[in-house]
Parts: sequence; C-alpha cells; structure tokens
Amino acid sequence: MKKTPALRQRIENSRRKIDGQIVFEPEIERVNNVMLKLARGHASYELSQPCRSDPDHFWCGPLLTLPKEDQETFNSVHFQQNFGEVGSRNMQRLLVTQMIVKSEDGKEKNISMVINDWIDVQDDLYRFIAIDDMGMLIIRIVIAEYFACEVAWEI
Repeated sequence: MKKTPALRQRIENSRRKIDGQIVFEPEIERVNNVMLKLARGHASYELSQPCRSDPDHFWCGPLLTLPKEDQETFNSVHFQQNFGEVGSRNMQRLLVTQMIVKSEDGKEKNISMVINDWIDVQDDLYRFIAIDDMGMLIIRIVIAEYFACEVAWEI
C-alpha cells in the first residue's frame, strides 16, 4: 500500500466500525460500473448485440433483498417466445422440448417449448442468463449466490 497511497486512502475512507466490528462499505458506483460492463460483455458475446447505450433498466443488490416471488422469477429459466440473432452463441444453447398436456375432456395436446437456461460459469460462484426476446435484451448475473444484477435494454 506504500506505493499506492490513493488506493490506501480509498480503503480507509470505506472503513466503518459498527457494533464493535470493522466493516468496509463498497463504492457502489464502482460496483455498478463493473456489473454494467459484465452485462454489456454478455450481451455482445452471447447475443451478438453490442449495447453501448445506457440501459433502460438496471438493478443490483443482494438477491435476498428481492421479495420471494421476485426471487423465483429472477432465478427461473426463460421460455423463449421469439428468436434473437441467428447464429449467436445463445441460439446454440436453447433447449427445445415438448410437453404433453391433457385437457379436462381427456384430450392430449403436444406443446413445444424453447427454454433458455442459466449458464453456470463456476458452481455457486458465477452464473448468468442472457435473454433476447420480445424486443428486450435482459442480462441477469448472480455472484456467489449473494449479489445479483439485472440489466435490460429495449431494442
């Protein structure tokens, strides 16, 4: 730290004592900037959609701060309605499946579904889902099953 006094000062400025314990408050603007860069990288690499403009929606925070029903929606797979860029990395990962549904009158019907699932980069450390559907690009990221982010652009 002797060679980087500015960094040392920033760390000291983030230090707080709460109930006798030392805690460090992150510089939230810097955290948000990193998360936005990650989301832009996933949009470009996975969806072939460079997103240089400001997002239309941006949220970051502990996953547990979301209400339970929002956590379930956030963590769920995405049932794809429309397809994004043909040949994109994301198109190669879509799962196509069928489900047989029985109506009340006993008739069976096959329903085809296209599922876009989460990518586990490293178990319990980093996962994301990249969605290009219905005029929206949505990137969701979870780090250490604690910190989450959702970024969306209208296209």
